[in-house]
Amino acid sequence: MLNRIFRATSAIAIALMAQQATAEDYPNVTLRMAHPLPESWPAVQWDKWWAEEVERRSDGAVKVDIFWSGQLGGLLEIKELVSSGSVDLGVFAQAVHASEMPMTAIAAGLLNRVSADPETAHELARDVYAAEPVQQELDELNLHPIKWTVTSPYRLTCNKPIEKMADLEGLRVRAVGGAYVPIWMESYGMVPTRVQATEIREGLQRGTLDCNFGPIEWVPFFSLQSVAPYVSDINTGTFTTFQLYASADTWNSWPESVRNLMTEVANDAMQKDLEWIEGAEEEAMETFREAGGQVVELSDMDEFVEQSPDMISIWEEKMAEQDMGEEIAPLVPLQREAAKSFKP
Repeated sequence: MLNRIFRATSAIAIALMAQQATAEDYPNVTLRMAHPLPESWPAVQWDKWWAEEVERRSDGAVKVDIFWSGQLGGLLEIKELVSSGSVDLGVFAQAVHASEMPMTAIAAGLLNRVSADPETAHELARDVYAAEPVQQELDELNLHPIKWTVTSPYRLTCNKPIEKMADLEGLRVRAVGGAYVPIWMESYGMVPTRVQATEIREGLQRGTLDCNFGPIEWVPFFSLQSVAPYVSDINTGTFTTFQLYASADTWNSWPESVRNLMTEVANDAMQKDLEWIEGAEEEAMETFREAGGQVVELSDMDEFVEQSPDMISIWEEKMAEQDMGEEIAPLVPLQREAAKSFKP
């Protein structure tokens, strides 16, 4: 009996010491995260979950305060705030900085019809970040990626049905993601139109915009189902939308325990995001249909696919014009492998 009590007491003592040692591995610090989006935006819950989970797993030692809705800087400003060390952490859309980080931006799935699904987009981002030329580019920018957010495939949600490829001609479609999405749109005769997210619904309602370009789970958020009741079954590709970064200097200044913790929690958050996406896509589609929305099938899908430009080759050509052909060479096979997700 005494031996059993001793063993039990010893086990408790060892567990407590291990817990104490683990807690002591983390410095007491409060970090500021700049976020351009409102807390209600689809999928940002995993940024919030990441911050809360880092605090929980560090026993409260590492706190992350999120400043939502651009309180510390807007979408185009946060990259520089992070890189300069003005904020500890920041979320931004690296695709809009394609001219400044041309190789890294490809991790966002910058090219249409490369990643057919969220899993492929996630894996492509992971592999691109790990590639040596991208790591070098990020080092020069003083940036370290921590996590990224994926969506369901981007589709065209319109105020008129797209029944055949010819219906795309002349449509004013919201364009996002730098220079390459407009190239893809123009190959079908669409008119890429720059519209702020807050102006999408009004543009569709007034007719200054014919289609939104985005994932279906954003439709209920913007209440687009009443002004754009037609969603095309065209899969334009899946993208990673927003990425969480620290400056490389800041990241390297943190103890290894903190870096490992953040990476571990980021991997868990991204897995939760992937699991959530499927249900979120189905729920959004159900909401869309209940509001009278229709999914419109393209009658000449085979012709549409055949006409789809090779965006990887176009990207290669653009990079070669900037004397970056050799630098991007290791990234091309990653893109080609991801593009197999579109093949039957």
